[in-house]
Amino acid sequence: MKKEEMGAHVAAAREAARGGAVWETSCELIVYLLANCELTLPKENRFFGDVNTRGLLNGAYEIDKHAMQESLAEGPYAAGLRTLAYTGDADFGHTCPGWARILRLGLPGLRQSLAEREASAADVQALSFYRGAGRVLDAALAFVHRAAEQASAAGRQEMARGLFSLEKQPPQSLYEAMQLMLVYYRLQHDIEGTNLRTLGRLDRLLASFYHGSEEENALLGDFLCALDALRADANIPFALGGVGDDGACAANALTEALLQAYQAGQYAYIKLHLLVTQDMPAGLLQLALRGVRDGKNSIVFLGDETVRASLVRLGARPADAAAYHVVGCYECGAEEELTCSCSTRVNLPKALELALGGGCDMLTGEQIGIATETSFPSFESLVAAYEQQLAHLVACAIAVTDLHERHFGEWHASPIFSTTYQIAVEQGRDLYAGHGARYNNSSLNAVGLATVIDSLAAIRYLVYEEKKLSMGELIALLRADWAGGEALRLFARQKCPKYGMGDAATDALAQGTIALLDRLVNGHPNTRGGVYRLGTFSIDWRWALGEHTAASADGRHAGEVLSQNTGATFGADRKGVTAHMRSVASLGGVLTPNGSILDLDLHRSAVQGEDGPAVMASALRAYFARGGFAVHYNVLDADTLRAAKADPAAYPHLQVRLCGWNVLFSTLSEREKEEFIRRFDEKAV
Repeated sequence: MKKEEMGAHVAAAREAARGGAVWETSCELIVYLLANCELTLPKENRFFGDVNTRGLLNGAYEIDKHAMQESLAEGPYAAGLRTLAYTGDADFGHTCPGWARILRLGLPGLRQSLAEREASAADVQALSFYRGAGRVLDAALAFVHRAAEQASAAGRQEMARGLFSLEKQPPQSLYEAMQLMLVYYRLQHDIEGTNLRTLGRLDRLLASFYHGSEEENALLGDFLCALDALRADANIPFALGGVGDDGACAANALTEALLQAYQAGQYAYIKLHLLVTQDMPAGLLQLALRGVRDGKNSIVFLGDETVRASLVRLGARPADAAAYHVVGCYECGAEEELTCSCSTRVNLPKALELALGGGCDMLTGEQIGIATETSFPSFESLVAAYEQQLAHLVACAIAVTDLHERHFGEWHASPIFSTTYQIAVEQGRDLYAGHGARYNNSSLNAVGLATVIDSLAAIRYLVYEEKKLSMGELIALLRADWAGGEALRLFARQKCPKYGMGDAATDALAQGTIALLDRLVNGHPNTRGGVYRLGTFSIDWRWALGEHTAASADGRHAGEVLSQNTGATFGADRKGVTAHMRSVASLGGVLTPNGSILDLDLHRSAVQGEDGPAVMASALRAYFARGGFAVHYNVLDADTLRAAKADPAAYPHLQVRLCGWNVLFSTLSEREKEEFIRRFDEKAV
């Protein structure tokens, strides 16, 4: 059936059930889509193909979310939302299914577990869950059978045999395990409409199926090609490493084989999370870093010990924390945690802007913050006002997100996804409509850390220490976007103290902001029986938030982009990589369980030769030993970037680490290309 016909059916059914019955309606719609979707089996793909249902159920709950946004447009949070002082949303887009359960039981086993629970269920809601999810899995098994018959008719006998087997039993081989993962991806991501954002710890999940044969190693490359062909937004990740049940490094033969397969191909839509333990073999870590150095840079390195400690501190059981997953970019969740990692954001530079403006937005004049004095007889009084405004923005962001999350039960249900969580099946509760996860947490991400810290450091230096101008004069300059003060703006940008240079006094300002956010966010109850988690990654939100932020005292013009993620403002790490890493590690990665990431730009010439990866590994281990959370790299040079900008066809595979994902350099906007070139011009100085 054509997508347009199915879309009309979905829209009509959702409209009829709007405001209630989301579980029953979702189950029936998924059964309908499984029976009526079109299947395509690309010839170049050894594994499962594609379906024409992508976005149909996502669009249904987006309508409800849009209605919520409209209702907020005239309320007490309208000005703050409009000026991007904060945001609030419902996040259905960052999930990790229970991959170990999927591979152990297969689709028939998942179905059988529901039947067993249904037979003894007494609770009405649980009985509804078992029956609805059971109908969905029956339809999923019929869908697999249909796909197998289509593959057989097309002469794709390997695919057909695998699918016929998976219809009846768990996977019996490496090929069937990979086939099941791709089938499940389509079931949850494209049919159910619950975005799937990781394949989990792939080296552990597939280890029992892998024996190291040449045929299997070739299969790894084919599997990565199939993943790349998904063309997942912001890449489809998988994790390697971490600790095993015995607390030691869990890396195995498959870990190295997957790294080698990744580095042997050209993949634009895959990324890896390498979970670095203290006892990870040096050769394995250097293999990954050698790939990064040589252009295979879609790897995020996470400090395993720090991640686990951050989750335990938030309330996870140690065993659940040790088995954490990484979804999307860098966001980690404990075993059977529903990882809503992009719920809300707070604009840190806007909090300082509001302090300087007495609670008013300098660009619009609207009262967004708390009305406060702007005389500031001491630097400490300014910091106090900034922290007061920041606390207000955090409270508003959480309140808006709570308004959204109260409607989870009306907006979205996930019968396929929910069957993969043992605790959801035991309770008979959907992960969204019934809050069936073990940990139902939300998130708040603080954006523009380096921008606000550099601004505070500049004010302390210019106004209170060197007395180059008064506070009133500085505020007037910022309101005028530095008009008439260009020399002072350049001085603030180039000469004032900066976060990321290993300077203890400046780093202390950043530590104070993170400590305050920790108190305000981590452990704050949400509306779903969970708590909020703090993150300090900005990804590409920093562009939009910057456009709504007035000039800042670090020398930034009004509307310019804010700093990226948790590291220094680009070009401000003038004391070198070691100082930069020391500054970021001093913040304490355990305080950011939702994720913090350091972007490291290395000029290609700095890490050449056999010693290059070893030097990178040594610095990385030291960073994690100091409590750093995560790192990713760009190893480039400005000349190559200029050449690629001028002649994209000559550099078809040149990738850059944009935010939390890799992209081909040729696909960047002009402003993004120019930013990368400026960044590496500064590295060459």
